[in-house]
Amino acid sequence: MKRFVICVAPLVLLPAAAGANETISDWMGRSATFVEGKADSGGVAISYHVAGEGPLVIFVHSIFGPWFDFRHQMVALSETHRVVSMSTRGTDRSDKPEGVEHYASARIADDINALIDHFGEEMATIVGQDSGGLHAWHFAMTHPERTAGLISLGSVHPAGLIRELIDNEAQQQSTQFQNNMLQDPQAGEQLSGFIGGGQMNPDDPADVAELRRDAYSRLEVESIVNFYKANWPRPPVTADTVGFGFKLGEFPPVQAPTLFIYGENSGPFKPETLNNMWQWVDGPLTIQVLPGVGHGPHTEAPEFVTPRIVEWLTTGR
Repeated sequence: MKRFVICVAPLVLLPAAAGANETISDWMGRSATFVEGKADSGGVAISYHVAGEGPLVIFVHSIFGPWFDFRHQMVALSETHRVVSMSTRGTDRSDKPEGVEHYASARIADDINALIDHFGEEMATIVGQDSGGLHAWHFAMTHPERTAGLISLGSVHPAGLIRELIDNEAQQQSTQFQNNMLQDPQAGEQLSGFIGGGQMNPDDPADVAELRRDAYSRLEVESIVNFYKANWPRPPVTADTVGFGFKLGEFPPVQAPTLFIYGENSGPFKPETLNNMWQWVDGPLTIQVLPGVGHGPHTEAPEFVTPRIVEWLTTGR
């Protein structure tokens, strides 16, 4: 039976990992050391950082948020889970294949599958934010047998996005950046200048700022452009527009338990994109809306988001 809640306000030895150790801290000063490794995904090397033992949790980062942007959640969960934060293809030390087709959500799903296999598991809980959240939704829809749970932080179901892009002017206006990625042949050069200009998160502590500079130095900007070209619904959007692999009305329902945490001040996804989300989730669905929080609840409100995720994962949801 579906549970719909709206709120406002065996261990396995780790596979050998060849790479550096990175110690990261959360907002409370607690820390954990993550080991870097690589998994093979059909000939594409996918870099990851891993710590802890227990049920597998895979984090999928945003366009501009490298693997450590989930540090507030990763540190806490590594006490009870095997936490793996992937670097999506085109970013950091993962391979950067050429061609738009390599950056479709279906290919990221292949990479998540490869990570689950790499760690000798059958299933994983998938956590994503921004583009990573959209990839996480896609994986849960298309690989129900491998999805133990889905946690989306601020990224709405892609069907809700497509529906609102048809005639919601506010949602259309909020996607100018994405449309520019689709239409401007100079988009990659502009992004390169933005990143190279040192646009960093001003709230980063010094060690995180250094990690971010290091990760950005290896970012392939065309992978960002290709993400949008491969997935984002191209305007003018209609009910027949394909986005993230499907047309509106053709998305497979998510079977796994799902936790969706949304900041009501989100810029990219207007509140209307949440409407009727339950139509696309057959498993238990929990929606939590955070007043005064924007698109990145995992970094903006870790004091709420982290305990909520830990509770959801450990108390049967």
